[in-house]
Amino acid sequence: MTTMKLTLEILFNNADVVKAVIDRTKATQQDEIFWRRYLDFEETKSRVFKTYLGTVTGVTPGSIIDRNSNKPLRERKSLGSGYGEVAHLGNRYQMDKDRLDMIKSLIDKFNAAKPADQVSAMNAIIDYIVDDVRNVRLAPHKRMDLVVGDLRSDGKASVTMEDNPLGIALLEMELPVKRVTPTPADKDNFITYLKTQIEAMRPTMGRFSVMEMTRSTFTKNIVGAKEFQNTYKMILSGAQMAMAGGLITDTMTNQVFSGIGLPPIRIIDDKNGDDMVGTPDGKGSVLTFKEDRITLLPQDKIGKMMWHEPYEISDPVPNKAYTRLEGGMWISNWRTDEGRFMEYEAEWIPNFTAPNKIAIFDLSTMNG
Repeated sequence: MTTMKLTLEILFNNADVVKAVIDRTKATQQDEIFWRRYLDFEETKSRVFKTYLGTVTGVTPGSIIDRNSNKPLRERKSLGSGYGEVAHLGNRYQMDKDRLDMIKSLIDKFNAAKPADQVSAMNAIIDYIVDDVRNVRLAPHKRMDLVVGDLRSDGKASVTMEDNPLGIALLEMELPVKRVTPTPADKDNFITYLKTQIEAMRPTMGRFSVMEMTRSTFTKNIVGAKEFQNTYKMILSGAQMAMAGGLITDTMTNQVFSGIGLPPIRIIDDKNGDDMVGTPDGKGSVLTFKEDRITLLPQDKIGKMMWHEPYEISDPVPNKAYTRLEGGMWISNWRTDEGRFMEYEAEWIPNFTAPNKIAIFDLSTMNG
């Protein structure tokens, strides 16, 4: 029995190899997909779909009636509705010839290895091509990280030529969130202002489960609020030491907020590279959440990532191998006379179930 000789073409078109590479990219903690914290995939059979912009928070109490009388007729409150359309995402990456030469060298070692050594030789190949596949697999997710981050922290999102080089300005979204704009006069007593606003919104918007903000916003506007220190001392013992050392954390603050009826804080952090997405020009990273914003969410899961199957899957290009991933996404590796390329395609758009139950405090005016 002869063993088939491995080549570049066989390697990149082998479903088991591609799956092994993809599984290895998923194991990398630094490549967490942030939007998955808030949305789950849901398929739409049409690129244009109906979207509901609001849901009823409270239940109207039932009527007490005479046992012999007719029941009062009630109408269900209508849901605000509109239409959404999935965005088409795709890129093509030309593989560097130096990298291809290295992969070819690793393939030669695999072909020359004894059967007992071929597993480790294949692992060396997979380890080397993980970064190429990682970029292709994560690219559309990172775009959605930015879009969902903008929608959560600003209620609107757009994709422009500046942050979508060689692409098109195709996305413009705005959600009917509740917007609150404190003034400079509210800064010194911001905790009281925050509590008063949240209590005023409760009858129509219900309870909020969490407040999101960046670490700098937390430090400047929560810990930095003049009244916070007095509130902190009143509720927690031993706070003076923590305050003197500048060691107040969101966990400590949440103990205070729990005592005064405020939702817990969640820090969208750039301290350890969390919630950061690389810029298209490769010059750095940006935080997925805007500064000077505090967003109040009704729960962690706030909608769906609508996906539609790209056309090319139903009409595949001959001699081109496709690997399908969740959300209808596909990736492929193919060879032309110009070189070897990796590419992907996906059709996604975030659909927030009840954006009118989200409140966003814009602190830019308050902070000047």
